[in-house]
Amino acid sequence: MGLGNFIRESARILKLATKPSRQEFWSSTKISLLAMFLVGMLSFIVQLLMTALTSLWGRA
Repeated sequence: MGLGNFIRESARILKLATKPSRQEFWSSTKISLLAMFLVGMLSFIVQLLMTALTSLWGRA
């Protein structure tokens, strides 16, 4: 795929792109925030579990 082909494909995609409506934008924002919250909570739980497990290793 050459540079010229890439530019033509990019221009075609930009011509087809439309601005999202307010409702569509708000829905995407809510889904993104919920996903970030869930990933953050999951990583926090994993960190708590690993902290608890590694603190027990030194006592055995």
